[in-house]
Amino acid sequence: MSLKFYNDIDESQELIEETIKNFGYAPEHNFYWYRDYIDKDEKGVFVIDDNGEGLLTIASDDKMSVFSSPVASANKRADLLIEYINKSFEDQKIKKIWLELETPLRLEFLHKLGNKFKCNPINYSLIWPIINLKTFDISLPGKHFKFLRKERNKFYQNHKVEVFNAKEFEDKDSLRLIIKTWKKERKVHDRAYYIEYINMINDNFNGARTARVFVVDGHAVGINAGWMIPNSKIFYGAIGIHNYSLPYLGQMLFLEDMIFLKNNNFGLVNMGGGEKQLTKFKDEFLPESYYKTHVFSVVRK
Repeated sequence: MSLKFYNDIDESQELIEETIKNFGYAPEHNFYWYRDYIDKDEKGVFVIDDNGEGLLTIASDDKMSVFSSPVASANKRADLLIEYINKSFEDQKIKKIWLELETPLRLEFLHKLGNKFKCNPINYSLIWPIINLKTFDISLPGKHFKFLRKERNKFYQNHKVEVFNAKEFEDKDSLRLIIKTWKKERKVHDRAYYIEYINMINDNFNGARTARVFVVDGHAVGINAGWMIPNSKIFYGAIGIHNYSLPYLGQMLFLEDMIFLKNNNFGLVNMGGGEKQLTKFKDEFLPESYYKTHVFSVVRK
């Protein structure tokens, strides 16, 4: 297997998007989202093999990161990662390579890694809930939803709520402020990054199938955005962020997303990966299933 490295992802956009179209399957297989994840001191490097299957990677000083899972067919993903790691560690300045893989792929990768390199313990794991909108009742009936139903009714009785197309929303500064406030006020003790959200706003939500601003009493307080996962019928709710300015705002924003997607005939929704505390919040909405990804690193022995 031979690998080619493309160091300018903007120039390689067409090739990257074609690879995603052919082999993409993970929620974050989206060219614009990949680009938005890259910070100022980092560089995107697209890696492709002779079969047109590839890796979205990010270079930073003495480490490399594989962004999301390999953009490759199921029987090639682990082998592609192994080849990439072998090639990358030929550069002596590279000390560590970070990966985030689904549980079955990680196990296959560990089995094939061999003794040449050391795989460090899992740094953290993310839980990804899947909600089936065909069975999700937006009226929130029954005992389980009693409290949420009461708070929703109170919220809409006491506030003027409006929803706008984020791409057409002129006050982008107010959207950036939502992200910065969310980062500052966040109560859960998981890892909260935010540069990708700022970059997506700056990029006017390119790559999003839908992006909406949640406005309460004339103030922008939340953002919902996402896209279809490649080669699937599953929608990815990539962004659901608010500024904590009102009680139960998170639940109201989540419900807005569910109602919008259901009314627009979406079926399955991947609500994004999170650690235990964030998953506990999403459990309120009774996901149909879950899967995990694991973040870990590989180093030389």
